[in-house]
Amino acid sequence: MIVDGRLSTVVVSRDAVEAAHKPEEAHYLVDAVVDYVNAILHVGVYTRRELPIAAIQAYHADLYLAQINNGGHSQFISNIGAEMLPTTSEDALAGLKAMGAVAQHQILQEMMAWVEANPGEAAAQSGFYNCAATLDALDTRFYQAERQQPMTPLAARWITGWPELRPVAREQYTSEIERLAQLYPHLLARRIWQNVDRIRFQMTDPLQITIAAACGAVVPDPELKLAVRAGFHLDVEGQKCMAFGVGTDKGSRICVVEDVGGRLYEYEMRSPIPKPEQLTLESLKNFQPPVVGARLSVVDADTIRNFSRIAEKNLAAEAIDLLLRKSDLDPAATITAIRATDESATWYAVTGGTRTTVATLGDRAEIAGSGGNASLTVTRDEIERHAADAAVGRDTMQTEM
Repeated sequence: MIVDGRLSTVVVSRDAVEAAHKPEEAHYLVDAVVDYVNAILHVGVYTRRELPIAAIQAYHADLYLAQINNGGHSQFISNIGAEMLPTTSEDALAGLKAMGAVAQHQILQEMMAWVEANPGEAAAQSGFYNCAATLDALDTRFYQAERQQPMTPLAARWITGWPELRPVAREQYTSEIERLAQLYPHLLARRIWQNVDRIRFQMTDPLQITIAAACGAVVPDPELKLAVRAGFHLDVEGQKCMAFGVGTDKGSRICVVEDVGGRLYEYEMRSPIPKPEQLTLESLKNFQPPVVGARLSVVDADTIRNFSRIAEKNLAAEAIDLLLRKSDLDPAATITAIRATDESATWYAVTGGTRTTVATLGDRAEIAGSGGNASLTVTRDEIERHAADAAVGRDTMQTEM
């Protein structure tokens, strides 16, 4: 049920609740709440303000714990970002207080006070460089507090007492999440907006569209962009460049992203990267770092900007989402930019292992069929109505996570 604008049920597996009675297995219940929040945000497209208060507090408290364990308070500040840090920290504080994590609660309060008093230094935190001495000291105290009274068993004990907790059999979990999703009256509009926004991001974000265009510029056959990975500095063709890992249908690639455009290269993984638990002197000695291979394509900045311009002008994101839905395909597609003129653009949309060729023009959009003929066409009027549906979903959502 939705009560006062919020879901009133937190669904977890019965196994997780039973495990919570053992301190060494308490994390199963905490993980189950985290999974619930992620699932309901994704499947139901609910916002933070529409979730059970305790669930979002536990979620952000666990996020705080994970970030500190991974890279300390400096990383927590950096990864959460200035916009979301106050809200995330306030949620985490409420969760820490409710579960009885007194020492951790005090430490987070001190971190928030430091951020407020030192906004410039807080903005420079990275978790690896420019770590403030004050935050390092908070890390030391936090780790000591975790050794004395770890958060996770406290969190599990707190969660078991929630009146909104609803344990279900593992095989019922997915259907229960979908049932909760269906409670929201504008679910479809929100799902349309969520997906359209993801497609638009791939077409207009400078990094994403550069990589999409570089993959599409490979000759004789474009490569399908499947994933964009982390960026890093790398020597490429004798110069230090900013490069990003890319997964395509042909394997691992890197894309050098510069003001003048993008370049795609082969990237040979000569040995698997050792996992943290496998790190030994021998494994490090035997590790062979990846090497940059042949250059596969070059795409200039004007071409990249033109793809984004046409995408916005022709409502390409809305058009692709609509065409995929009409084709009974999952609309959550990865986009490769193939070619563009002053008035139109052609894209590959990959979803569920299926590649679809879509042309977006001023008066219509179409999926290419055999022989170059359109197998499905939507008009500009249909696209604009779909865009209006997406806007309804956007307008019902809060900007706050």
